[in-house]
Parts: sequence; structure tokens; C-alpha cells
Amino acid sequence: MSGMTVACQGTYGANSQTACKAAFGEGADIMFMRSFDAVFTSVENGLCDYGVLPIENSTNGSVSAVYDLLRRHEVSIIKAVRIPIRHCLAGIEGAAATDVKKVLSHEQALGQCREFLKKNKLEQEGYPNTATAARYVSQQGDKEIAAICSEDCAKEYGLKIFKRDIQDSDRNFTRFICIKNTAKDDVLSGGKISIICSLENKCGSLYSLLGLLAENGADLTKIESRPIPDTDFEFMFYIDFVGDFEKMRKNGLFEKLKSQLAYYRLLGCYDEYAV
Repeated sequence: MSGMTVACQGTYGANSQTACKAAFGEGADIMFMRSFDAVFTSVENGLCDYGVLPIENSTNGSVSAVYDLLRRHEVSIIKAVRIPIRHCLAGIEGAAATDVKKVLSHEQALGQCREFLKKNKLEQEGYPNTATAARYVSQQGDKEIAAICSEDCAKEYGLKIFKRDIQDSDRNFTRFICIKNTAKDDVLSGGKISIICSLENKCGSLYSLLGLLAENGADLTKIESRPIPDTDFEFMFYIDFVGDFEKMRKNGLFEKLKSQLAYYRLLGCYDEYAV
């Protein structure tokens, strides 16, 4: 997609940059943002055509902040990509792994390397992004700090790799969603469907919802609940399922969801790719 502007959080060398290229090709014009919220805002306001955000990791679970932002912003999911994540420990030239006392990285990356950090008794500090952590380490010239980042990221910032593949699992994948402004008229098509909803506070409401989905041939792949701010333990549900979107639409599934649920929004119908 040459000429398209794509927003992602972080800086050069971030895993989000890899996801952008996987989703939109080498010709995409990538704009780096300081936060996940800035990615959503840039897409919603038309500064960027699309946005790419991590939403789930196979080792460390969901990226809760992204789920919360999906509720707050008028965007749609148009595709998803799943990329393998391999972490390394990297520090400045002239240092050794034994010099390192503190490790900087995004909280997700720290969580994905929990056993390595525990075994080596390393202090941890959360950072907005793996790439910004690597850049900071390269700028400080301090032997006692290191970053958890990708090998390409370490090379980008001139860091020495002390150890590769420090993630807890060899099958460590992150799922990234690609979003667009809801006002854009893209055709809904694909094998995966995502919705967001809230339920009436009565017995059996979730059971009824899941039953309605099952009756329409929905194969549930994910259900995530997030608290609704300023409420007394009320929750928003994010549900992913696989099914025949057109058949479900003709059968009136989405109209029934809209009429029966306290709140409902279709987040997207899209394809998901593994890189």
C-alpha cells in the first residue's frame, strides 16, 4: 500500500514497525507516535490512514490499554497480523552481561522474559516501548543498564547483544490489529469478527449472548472483559469469533445484538495473517 500513512507507537526498530511492514508492505509511510492513545487519535482525526497496535501476546496475555482505547475511539479493525517475537538482552559496547544490574523495556517484553530476569536477579524498569528503551540505553553509556529488544533493534542503536532468545517461550507471538477511521467506507469481509458490548445486569445475560452467537455458527476465539470506568463493577466485553459474516448479517444476528444488548458496536470483520 504505497503512499498510505500508518501510525504506530514507538520508534525505529520497534516490533510495531515490523508489524506495519507485514500488514501494509515496505512502501507504507510509517509515522511513529509517543503512545497508543496518539495512534488512535491520529487515525480518528485523519492524520494517518491506518494505525497498527499490539493487542495480545501468546505468553503474557492481552494489552489492556489497547482494549480500553478501542472502546473510547471511533475506529474499526480491518486486519490483524501475528508476528513471532524474539527478545535479546543488549547493552553498550565494552560492557558484559555480568555488568548489568537493571533492564529496561516495555512491560509486555519484561513479562515475556520473566523467568530469565528472575534467574539472573535483574532489576526491571518499564519503558514505553522496546525500541525507545534500546535508544535510551545507547545514549546513556552506562554498563549497568541494558534493554530487552529485538536483534534488529539492537543493531539499529549500536548495542552489543549479550544473549539472544531470552523469552520464556520459543512460541512467543504478538497479535497486532490494524485500525482505520470508522467513517471510511471499506467493505466488511474476512473470516474473523470482533464486537464490543455490555450486558444488562441480570441472571443469564452472558449465557444468552453466547447462545445467540452459537446459534448463528460463531466459533468463539476470544472473550475479554474490561471494567467500565466510574461504574460499580460493570464490565465491557470484547469478543472475537470466526464465522460467515454475510450469512450472519442476512440472518439478522447483528440487528439482534444491537437490540438485545445494553451497548453494542461491531469493531470489524477482517482477515488475520501469520508472518
